[in-house]
Amino acid sequence: LIDEIFRGTNNRERLIGSQSVIQEMVSAPHAVGFITTHDLELTQLESQFSSLTNWHFKDDVNDNQLTFSYKIQQGPCPTTNALKIMANEGLPVPLN
Repeated sequence: LIDEIFRGTNNRERLIGSQSVIQEMVSAPHAVGFITTHDLELTQLESQFSSLTNWHFKDDVNDNQLTFSYKIQQGPCPTTNALKIMANEGLPVPLN
C-alpha cells in the first residue's frame, strides 16, 4: 500500500519514479498492491498493463462543501476539485 506515491517530489521526477515503481510491481510475480495518487498521468498506465485497474471515489463540491460518495468506482476519477475549492475560498482561478 502506497499513499500518494512520491509526494513532495517535483512533477517530472515524481511521474518517472512512480511509473518505474508501478512497472516493477507489474512485472513481479504474485505482486499485489494499491497506490493512491493525484497524478492523472499515471492512470494512462492501465492501457499499457492489463493487470492494472484504476479505481476512484467520486467527489463533488456543492454549496461550497466538498462531498464524497464513499463508494469505490472503477476507472480513473472523471472529476477534479482543487480549483473549485480554491475558487470557493476567493482565489481568482479559471474553472474552465
